[in-house]
Amino acid sequence: MCGRINVSDNEGVRLLLAMLGMEVWPSRDPRFNIAPSQSLDVVRWQEDAPAHKTMKWGLLPAWAKPGKFSAPLINARSETIHEKPSFKHLINSHRVLIPINGFYEWRRTGKIKEAHYIHPAEGEAMFVGGLYQPAPKAADGEKAERDQVCVVTIESNETMAKVHHRMPIILSPDKALEWIKAVDQDSIDALMQPASNDALIIDEVSDYVNSARNEGPECIAPKRINDLFG
Repeated sequence: MCGRINVSDNEGVRLLLAMLGMEVWPSRDPRFNIAPSQSLDVVRWQEDAPAHKTMKWGLLPAWAKPGKFSAPLINARSETIHEKPSFKHLINSHRVLIPINGFYEWRRTGKIKEAHYIHPAEGEAMFVGGLYQPAPKAADGEKAERDQVCVVTIESNETMAKVHHRMPIILSPDKALEWIKAVDQDSIDALMQPASNDALIIDEVSDYVNSARNEGPECIAPKRINDLFG
């Protein structure tokens, strides 16, 4: 699972995007604790080039009746992505890259929940694979909605499994363009693999990040003995 994201180092993201040949990217305030329903900057393939788009994190399938889902879908399991009605029409041609500096996961032991920050071992940013659903056309006089995006996840590698059994699909820069350009299922499936065991660093962090209302560098501060944040 991936339920909270950090995009706080704009320069690190810009350097990552430069590897795709992208020179234009919006300047953003640092965001240490992005939660579902908030906006995410993503990269999609458009007019034969990678292009920026801002989307809303969380997907409500176009076919779903009111009340069908208690909350938008924020993750899509790679193992069933070609079968689930919510995703099978998106995986073939509606894939995006989500450039992030890291994400958070919680290890649960009984009633104890320990926050961890997961970030790349090399570089300051990484690409996560996602799916998007185009927003419905707005009626005359109404404000247009944003496209919706969710993160594609896979069974964790050995390193990540110490914290959680699921992890996002992480794509190296040389594989990133393939993710948004591929047109056949075999090529897409070949990219949905766990990252290598040495690709990520996992740091236990303060409980401050537990609340989606909290922001700032305190979210990635190391956990302290008798941590009083909450």
